[in-house]
Amino acid sequence: MPDVMDKRKDDVEILKKGVDVLIIGGGITGAGVFNMLSALGINAALIEANDFAFGTSSRSSKLIHGGLRYLANGQFSVVRDSVRERDFLIEKSGIVELKNFLIPLDEFSWSRSSLRFGLWIYSLFSRKIKARWYSREEIKNKYPFLENTPQKGGYVYAEGVVDDSRLVIQNIMSGKAHGNIALNYAELISLDFDVDGVKQARIRDKITGEEFDVKLRILVNSAGPWVGRVFQMMGKRYPDLDSLSSMLKLSKGDHIIVRRDLYPVDLALAIRSPLDKRQVFIIPRGDVVIIGTTETYYRGSLEKPLPSEEEIDYLIESVRRYVNIRKEDIINAYSGIRPLFGKGEDLGKISREYKIIKKDNIINVLGGKITTYRTVSKKISRIIMDSLGVKGNPEISFIYRRDPESVREELKRNYSLEDDEVKYAYDIIYENAFHLDDILWRREGYFIFSDDSGVNEIQGCIGAMKKVLGYGDDILNEEKRSYMDSIYFPMQSLKKD
Repeated sequence: MPDVMDKRKDDVEILKKGVDVLIIGGGITGAGVFNMLSALGINAALIEANDFAFGTSSRSSKLIHGGLRYLANGQFSVVRDSVRERDFLIEKSGIVELKNFLIPLDEFSWSRSSLRFGLWIYSLFSRKIKARWYSREEIKNKYPFLENTPQKGGYVYAEGVVDDSRLVIQNIMSGKAHGNIALNYAELISLDFDVDGVKQARIRDKITGEEFDVKLRILVNSAGPWVGRVFQMMGKRYPDLDSLSSMLKLSKGDHIIVRRDLYPVDLALAIRSPLDKRQVFIIPRGDVVIIGTTETYYRGSLEKPLPSEEEIDYLIESVRRYVNIRKEDIINAYSGIRPLFGKGEDLGKISREYKIIKKDNIINVLGGKITTYRTVSKKISRIIMDSLGVKGNPEISFIYRRDPESVREELKRNYSLEDDEVKYAYDIIYENAFHLDDILWRREGYFIFSDDSGVNEIQGCIGAMKKVLGYGDDILNEEKRSYMDSIYFPMQSLKKD
């Protein structure tokens, strides 16, 4: 079993020899392209400046959904593609599951006729998932908790739910299983150009501090909210990218998490806020309920977007008729930055369709959403295949399956692990985790899906990090402090108030 750092150094040495395709960005789009190209046997590599799924792709509402609300904006192609991709991922991925949603009819909802028409169109795109009307009495009998809510009946339909970061990891690890290299904590520093376009990328390994060059034939800029930073490296060569950058809008979506006993119903809700009639989801997931999302322009730090008290108050007030929560009931909250691409100032009306912009041998992808990542990845892959003269059918490959139990005894023996440290050691060795939040948020999901935000798992993680990565006490104490700082504690904000 190779040492983690030795394996990373070996990967860097291979990258120094050059690749056919270098993908910038380890979110869902970059992960999907990497997965597809790897399955086709193309020499592709992926680099990510932070952890895989660090940005938008671990901070969503955890839905694989058709985007019913986009029908109101006339975005039929987005809904069609989203519904079909949802059905594919439910069937093929192994980690996207169906969950029933209720759209209740109340004084702030769409009219019953509008809901019926929208869901009818919705169902045309999916042969598997149909909506059904429930009267108030039927809802009360089936879900007694909803008896005293303002619903007057509603439509129950199904959507997909997922651990979004796990979907990213599965795509990246499937690509690696085909023999290609993906490095997290590998930051793009600069690009070198020749007459045909970009010829070389300079990269800094944030784990070892080494800087190195990678020769390439094609560059894919799929950096999500950071796509503009890569544009800046291309500015002198392609000055027209400046005008495109102005069409990139960053939208912050905040979510709050409460314990499951505050909403003891195995049914998600899609309601409209009485404050502004925006759609808000109430989604039970295991021991918690996720409530979101907001949508506001964002110009702050991309590395650590934080929920605002104003948006948290908005969510509390928006759902109070159905889930009577107070600020002190919140056990955690998180924010995600969605990169939207389009004209206009109304974020809710900017299309969720993606846009691909090709400049010489550089493919830039803007916008898009997690549900339709396979569609985007296919289009990018076909452009690359045409450029390289490669034949075949690009498709997502789900050949990687997480399986710590298969190597449990080997890991325990090689690293002197305790039983509660094994799965975390697996995350480090097999899934490239280097930090506490890499494990507890993006590999294990405790940050979002557990009612203690993963606090009770910290010691097991620290034990594995010490034994596998060789981290000293000072580093581990800083890791713990940083993780605890990332958890939203409402009582601290109440004291400030």
